[in-house]
Amino acid sequence: MGPAPIFAGFAIVFFVIAGLSFISFVVSPFVARAKGYAPYFWLFASGPIGLIVICCLPSAKNATTPEQMELMQARANTTGAILTGVALFVVGMLLVPVVLIG
Repeated sequence: MGPAPIFAGFAIVFFVIAGLSFISFVVSPFVARAKGYAPYFWLFASGPIGLIVICCLPSAKNATTPEQMELMQARANTTGAILTGVALFVVGMLLVPVVLIG
């Protein structure tokens, strides 16, 4: 009865985190589109962090002027693009040892 229960605990935690991340990757673009933002900028927006950020942003559809709407969209889309870039960078850094070693 050595490492098996410890491994099982890590596996459960891993799959819970992976499941929450997958759900947030799927939901974030839909929330972005509903708020009037470009969904492709929010596709890989850092998982749960991106989902929290997009949920906290105000809807661009509530803008009072077209200029305000454009400013809100530009700010939110830039934020989504940065979060997506960070997420892809982190995933790339995690995969580099796998590619080099194996």
